[in-house]
Amino acid sequence: MFFHTHVYYSKRVDKSLDSLKVIGSILPDLALTSLITWDDLHRKKGILDFSSYVEKSNPALASLLRGINYHNTLDYFTHLSYKNKTGYAYSSITPELTSLVAKALNVGEKRAFISSHNCIESGVEYFLLKEDPSLAKLVKDSLKQVNIELLTKIMAEFYKKPQNEMLNGINKLFSFATDYDFTNIDDWTRLFIDLNKYYLKVDVDKSLINEIINLSFDLTKNTYKEFMEMAIASKETEIKDSN
Repeated sequence: MFFHTHVYYSKRVDKSLDSLKVIGSILPDLALTSLITWDDLHRKKGILDFSSYVEKSNPALASLLRGINYHNTLDYFTHLSYKNKTGYAYSSITPELTSLVAKALNVGEKRAFISSHNCIESGVEYFLLKEDPSLAKLVKDSLKQVNIELLTKIMAEFYKKPQNEMLNGINKLFSFATDYDFTNIDDWTRLFIDLNKYYLKVDVDKSLINEIINLSFDLTKNTYKEFMEMAIASKETEIKDSN
């Protein structure tokens, strides 16, 4: 899911949510920067290995690990398991959406299908922020409260990356979370262009973006709430593979 959707979930399941949990609930998507892999903080082994390292080296960051746990749970339902089928985001994709995404990104069907699940997730993000606009401030406030230098040091040491590269990557991840108004269609268009340029290194056909966004929102507007309430009600806490 997108950034604020993870924070929404965390806020709903944790009445003592703190800034480290908020940041942890977004951190697994550092994989966008390629400084970590999608398996590192989206699969059980990678999460448990990182958690063990943090617990031994910096036990004061336990809340960060809880946030990563929340991210994992929501992504499990988003990607892999919903209503005895594949996850919500993938099961909500239609052939029309995949076709539009393939044309907009000029990619094959497999890549278009994967990117289409992100479009479904954008609809959930949009509607949740319309419902609770305070989520945007919560993320920005949490970034001010967390010791990003310490987080950078831990991530760089564990993943064996130069500290300056890790800091740039963390800043880049959170710029995607904070530099756009996710309740504004024009900003979704800007994000769609910027994110695909950065991550997939592709130029998007701008003429199709609004059609993709509107279709994605239409596909989620009547189902996102039921999905989120199911995930929250599950009270799931077990770390699992989520991609």
